[in-house]
Amino acid sequence: MRLFIGCFLAIVWYTLGVLVLCGLAVEGCYRLCFRLVGRRQGRALWFATSVLGTPVHELGHAIMCLLFGHRIEKIRLFPNRRGVALVQHTYNRKNPWATMGNLFIGMGPILTGLAVMLAVLSLVYPASWQAFHAAEGGGVRAIEALFDGIWQLFRGLLLEETRPVWVRIVAVIALLSVAMHVRLSTADLRGMQRGLPMYLILCALVSAAVAALGQGAYSVLVSGLAVFGSTVLLLFGVILLFALVQLLLIVIYRILAIFFAILFAKSPSR
Repeated sequence: MRLFIGCFLAIVWYTLGVLVLCGLAVEGCYRLCFRLVGRRQGRALWFATSVLGTPVHELGHAIMCLLFGHRIEKIRLFPNRRGVALVQHTYNRKNPWATMGNLFIGMGPILTGLAVMLAVLSLVYPASWQAFHAAEGGGVRAIEALFDGIWQLFRGLLLEETRPVWVRIVAVIALLSVAMHVRLSTADLRGMQRGLPMYLILCALVSAAVAALGQGAYSVLVSGLAVFGSTVLLLFGVILLFALVQLLLIVIYRILAIFFAILFAKSPSR
């Protein structure tokens, strides 16, 4: 029983818990950014980051719909004037695979966002990414090593000269855009709830099989999940760093706006 419970908790945490917590952290940065920047400027920021970020987000939903047998009724990859982009889908509620798919459809933007981040980092910053990946190794890293690995990679984004300057500028813009959309919205969370029970049943079945095989199978599974989880955490650390950079720039903008408003208000009128 102890092996079963440990295996079940490990599977749920590393395959679901880590992704959900990271997606919610980006969602928090996203909401705070738009609250600080103001409604009018926030709308402009939304459309600026949506050129790449929104298609990546919506494609995540769409790809998972196809993988889990959902029928896509309507898809809009780019937001309209009201800022609405969507993927409308239907499925057979009697199909367990399609029902469980709701969970992964909700998490789709996280997976496509991570894939885009991986592609950009490995293609444009190969030296920094290889050093980062080698340092990550295989296993659960200490908190200090985690932050050190994230910082070294971020530092490489600023200093590495493997690609031309214009390529690196485009890559940073792409990373900034995608980073703000690797998130879990309220609508995503509501959709995920419909697939959660079926996924937990699947995790329980896998855990029972691993527990029956014994301690060796348990150790192999948990170590593999730990590598996956630590890699996801490291990548999300980079994403959060980009999101926090944008948040910092917005805070500086708001402070300067308040300062100049006070300054001009105190200046004598002619």
